[in-house]
Amino acid sequence: MEETKKTSLVPIAIVVLVVIALIFISVFNTSNKGYKIGAVVALTGNNSGYGQAAQKGMDLAIEELNKDGKKIDVVYEDETSSPDGAIKAFQKLISVDRVPVAIGFMASNSTLAAAPIANSSKVVELSTLAGSDDIKNAGDYVFRIRESSASHGTEMAKYAKNILKYDSVAMFYANAANGISYADYFKAEFISLGGKIVLDQKYAEKSADFRSDLLKIKALKPQAVYIAGVAPDMAQILVQAKEIGLKTQWLASAGAENPKLIEIAKNAAEGLIFTTPAFNPDQANSSVQKFTEAYVKKYNEKPNFVAANGYDGIMLIYQVIKKYGYGAENIKNGLYATKDFPGVGGTFSFDSFGEVQKTIMFKTVKDGQFVPLAN
Repeated sequence: MEETKKTSLVPIAIVVLVVIALIFISVFNTSNKGYKIGAVVALTGNNSGYGQAAQKGMDLAIEELNKDGKKIDVVYEDETSSPDGAIKAFQKLISVDRVPVAIGFMASNSTLAAAPIANSSKVVELSTLAGSDDIKNAGDYVFRIRESSASHGTEMAKYAKNILKYDSVAMFYANAANGISYADYFKAEFISLGGKIVLDQKYAEKSADFRSDLLKIKALKPQAVYIAGVAPDMAQILVQAKEIGLKTQWLASAGAENPKLIEIAKNAAEGLIFTTPAFNPDQANSSVQKFTEAYVKKYNEKPNFVAANGYDGIMLIYQVIKKYGYGAENIKNGLYATKDFPGVGGTFSFDSFGEVQKTIMFKTVKDGQFVPLAN
């Protein structure tokens, strides 16, 4: 009887040893390979300029964190500038790489498409760029460090009416969550201030020819045109507007701040005014100066707010993991508890919806550069 008891204990002992070994391996892998997280970024397609800038910022943060030993291991997946691409990338990171959090998600459509997966899988989704106001209600596991389009659309409308003293504006924006959200808030605020919207027109993203709609705008002679969308489309709109002789003041959403705008539109972009997160690589802030110097040294170009948000995203997740633990629930709770995080893209906090609280600023295109607009 005694022998039977001892024999029956052998499998249990083996299981205990295996569990201990797995725990040891897990701890060993974490301390040597770092905390593994995912990144869903647009490396190809219409949003690739944003994705590449975000990845540069992320890589710089990873490089800084890992100087004294591996701390963060990031698995990148290309969202291919499409909602379907974002879904596939996110699902791969969850099922294959077993990450507790993924950052990036360039477009609002991509962020919203991935949100149900984040909530059902209980894996944190942290967008560094999406602006649609719909993201506010996307679920408990969805966060962003990019401020809502609501503030951008509203502030641009105030600028157009109160500063530029315009009474009539046309709106031409992408038929996508991002563009619609910007336009809705611009329109509501401009009308509330006594302004008139002479045209409310959507366009299909990635269109090759915008001329028919631009001719309608030209005939209406608005004092300004508000465009909202992504830079490659905006650039084509500016080029084709110049070709047909449409002269007006161009106003834009934050999507304008992308090297592709200047690359495609060239001098047709001169004078464009747009709202953007309050990141200025030349500001007299020691953290920003350090980030900018390191970025210029590594990439031979100045960073934009997208790169700053990518950098801040990695730094934020690392700090949250250090303080609250490595796991989706820990990270989620840590993000909700984050207050006054000193990011290079601006100090920020999260509210009960996972929405970031940040300020914005105005910039213009001058001599082929994005520069802060003088008050």
